[in-house]
Amino acid sequence: MPASDALDAVLDELKDSLTVPEVAALIGVHQATVYRAVKAGRLRSTSRGGGQLRRTLTKIPRTALADYLRGEAETAA
Repeated sequence: MPASDALDAVLDELKDSLTVPEVAALIGVHQATVYRAVKAGRLRSTSRGGGQLRRTLTKIPRTALADYLRGEAETAA
């Protein structure tokens, strides 16, 4: 099974959008790493509110996570 098929199988089991802590736990990085990827534009997200509230209401669509992970895999290859 190619890596992209395995990734698709895992992502199909996820909710439509994930919180930053959920993404961080899923891919094994610190939450700050996820926020940096969002800020740099490497990971699409939606946010509501402002300041600290904005951080707690940041959601990452499942499709954005898939795109991010595929991009990271291509960069590593």
